Amino acid sequence: MSSKFPIRPAGLLLVVPLSIPKAVEAHVKWFCGPINGSAPPLPFRQAVTPFFLELLILFVGLVMLGAMLDAMITRYAGKLVVDPDRAARASDVIVRGGVALYALCLWGNLAVVMWADPSSGSILTPDLYGAGHAVGYIQLVTAVVVLIPRLSIFAAAALLVLYMLGVAKFGAFYMIDYLFFLGIAAHLALASPLLSRLTVSRYRVPILIGSLSLSLMWTAVEKFLFPQWTISILVSHPGITAGQSFSTVAMIAGFVEFSLAFYLLTGREILGRIGAILLGIVFVAAMPEFGMLDIVGHIPVLLILVIALVTGETPLQLLCRGSGSGILLSGWKVGRAYIATLGVLMLFYYNLHALSVWTVTNAQ
Repeated sequence: MSSKFPIRPAGLLLVVPLSIPKAVEAHVKWFCGPINGSAPPLPFRQAVTPFFLELLILFVGLVMLGAMLDAMITRYAGKLVVDPDRAARASDVIVRGGVALYALCLWGNLAVVMWADPSSGSILTPDLYGAGHAVGYIQLVTAVVVLIPRLSIFAAAALLVLYMLGVAKFGAFYMIDYLFFLGIAAHLALASPLLSRLTVSRYRVPILIGSLSLSLMWTAVEKFLFPQWTISILVSHPGITAGQSFSTVAMIAGFVEFSLAFYLLTGREILGRIGAILLGIVFVAAMPEFGMLDIVGHIPVLLILVIALVTGETPLQLLCRGSGSGILLSGWKVGRAYIATLGVLMLFYYNLHALSVWTVTNAQ
């Protein structure tokens, strides 16, 4: 892809707000048709083009600026004090209610991709179709036991079973997109009376938010390495491209999604919440365009974003950002972490995809 587009990086700031709500659809696999898991990603040299590097420089600059503003606001305005016990209780209620609602929707076959038989049901997400009656019973039981704190560990186990069924049917690599379900299961298990006294239980919210952040950054990397998935949606909805080429919008969408998800990992009291709000707006704004599939399918994502908004900064952000409070130092550390995270995830994607294809080929 050439960098000689009719719009330069500075002008992208005008296009991005127009493209965000629908082009930054985290799970394009729900709408672009059946995915060929053996298809290779774009070679590195075709993915990392001059235009990609221009966007990288632009978004690293924006992320660094945001981190410095975040540090400045925290230094002069102080932190937004949230009682940890109240935040923990609120997160427990949100997770239980959200999982119960979502499990009922799955049991009722309200989220199945358009190219599958709706009566077949979905295992855990709309594209994991072919659930069967036994899976439906697991979903229904999950919706009940998750509302009973003493039984929440069984709800966690049920989510883990559903996730493993997805692995068995679609492969471990495919299920990396949905790591946040493991985060939800861990949250439910650690909130149960059986495990709540363990020291690790205090980290159930950081685990939850971290799993979503990693999932969203992973699907953002997919937009760079499999742009045809996003482009197939843009072809059906050309009005959301703001007059730019499909490949341009797809790449912008990837950087926007990656950056907002990265905020969840590194943001302080202000920036982390802003990231959660903007991601929530992205998902909600896409719902009228994509309908019930999008509404139901993103219930788990939205419940985690609400928890991130309520909780604010956790030990996860301190770990990822570092303890330095200096304004310039914060910007430097966050910018460096952004580049490193993107590079590592792209490296992992290429290698894990190759490993998954090799495993399937040798198993046949």
